[in-house]
Amino acid sequence: MSDYIKRAFSRMNLYQIRAFTLHGVEQKSQSDVPYKEKLESATTPLYNRISNIYTTQSELTEATNDISKALSAYEEVYMEIGMKLGARMVYQLLVEEQ
Repeated sequence: MSDYIKRAFSRMNLYQIRAFTLHGVEQKSQSDVPYKEKLESATTPLYNRISNIYTTQSELTEATNDISKALSAYEEVYMEIGMKLGARMVYQLLVEEQ
């Protein structure tokens, strides 16, 4: 029983909670990459690809603005979902009787 409890506590971190909440599975590997680097490494290839597709500055600006709007929408939605999930977890821990 002790090993089971130790394994449960080892999975009790942000990465595992996020993976389980979003995908319903445990995350096998955990990244220690800072958020800024993670975001840059994910968006840089996209922006590089777009700059190779669009030849005029106005087209490039329009395309990057569209991408930025889409990424911002995802950011807003997932932030709100995260805040609601966090609030629900705190509520269940502090208020609900099980």
